[in-house]
Amino acid sequence: MATTIDDNAADEKSGKSIWRLLNIRCTRIERKWSGDMKLGLIMLAAGNSRRFGSNKLLYGIDGMPMYRHILLELKNVKAALEVQGHRCEITVVTQYEEIAQEAEKLGARFLYNLHPDEGISSSLKIGLGVNREMDACLFTVADQPWLRWETVFGLVDVFLRDGKGIACVEHDGKTGNPCVFSKKYYGELMELSGDVGGKRVVVAHRGDVAVMKVEDGREMVDVDVVFADGRR
Repeated sequence: MATTIDDNAADEKSGKSIWRLLNIRCTRIERKWSGDMKLGLIMLAAGNSRRFGSNKLLYGIDGMPMYRHILLELKNVKAALEVQGHRCEITVVTQYEEIAQEAEKLGARFLYNLHPDEGISSSLKIGLGVNREMDACLFTVADQPWLRWETVFGLVDVFLRDGKGIACVEHDGKTGNPCVFSKKYYGELMELSGDVGGKRVVVAHRGDVAVMKVEDGREMVDVDVVFADGRR
């Protein structure tokens, strides 16, 4: 079962952070996006964790299962964007009952990937398939427990301001998750196959990619291996 935390206290703390950030950004950012945006926030959480050696998404990190960190951060991103008048919906793609149940409790839509062995592209296409009406979709993975909602919110800001068709985060010259794709790339994303994610589309369209630099590289770390001291 998932480890529980005091959600009310966490929500209150996060809510204050949201308002501080919005008070700063809403007064100084003139977006190139015309009108309100419909954004799908898609969390991919169906992996088999072969390199980790067990189901890493349920492994406890800082007091709760790994996947729940991202799920709570996306909840904060959704709240912040809706304050600005955007329409957002969180979609979780998973093969695990516990993750699906927790997503439902937090008001997110969940979908099962019955064929996770087909690779991450299968989860990506399942999530995108129910978000085709959205103007853009942000994809994130469930094994980056130190990713902060402010970073994800900032990435959406970059996407809106720069007017590019794609936006992704970067640290020390290396791009990673999360990434945002406008509707014009949905067709290419739906053509992906195997264990290939959206990075292939990013590489193919470098001239249409806005980049947000992340100062703390820990946010982009995905947990795949056992550390030397035995911790995961």
